[in-house]
Amino acid sequence: MKESFFEGKDFGKEKFKALMPEYYPPKYKKYILEETKLLKQKIIGANRILEAGVGIGRLVPILAPRVKELVGIDNADLMLKKSKQVAKEFKNVRIVKENLENLSKLFPPKYFDFSLCLWNTIGNVKDEVKVLRELKKITKKSIFITVYHKGTLQDRKEWYKRAGVTISKIDTGKEIFYSKSGLKSKSYSLKDIQKLARAAQLQVGEFKILGGVILWVELVHS
Repeated sequence: MKESFFEGKDFGKEKFKALMPEYYPPKYKKYILEETKLLKQKIIGANRILEAGVGIGRLVPILAPRVKELVGIDNADLMLKKSKQVAKEFKNVRIVKENLENLSKLFPPKYFDFSLCLWNTIGNVKDEVKVLRELKKITKKSIFITVYHKGTLQDRKEWYKRAGVTISKIDTGKEIFYSKSGLKSKSYSLKDIQKLARAAQLQVGEFKILGGVILWVELVHS
């Protein structure tokens, strides 16, 4: 079976280096700061939040103290092991192994106030529209996503070099990176996201470019 990027092969000897902001180039460090500030503003008063693609649990210490319940979902054992360790410090956090295409089988309709799908998670799934539809079913208010912004090819090359990720192929026309172990790192324009949102019967609310390299979008029910 082909090993997935998210199982850690591309991290090499540096544990999770590609997911740790201290290793990022300046523009991506700026993005992380801006994203964190936005999340804190947006989730005020939230009861339950889902992080779809929880990874190593980077956001758990930020989100958990602000909500009644936080659920993190991922499908990579290596990532889940780390995020579960982080979650042990918080009684209101659950970490679940599951495919994002099965979310509505796990949770009742509109169970979460907000759902998060950040940092290329949507760009690495098999079917973006299906995942967005699943998130829509279980989310009462907004779905927040962040993706690589089109037109930042050179910045992304620098990011992967700094993070130690070996890229085997680049589709320069579509701005998609592929790693040796299976990572598909996709970029999007606002029009691309609007098209996906329409197909999932959602609509784009607020959007911003973070750090000059990442597109932040709030999706709401249409």
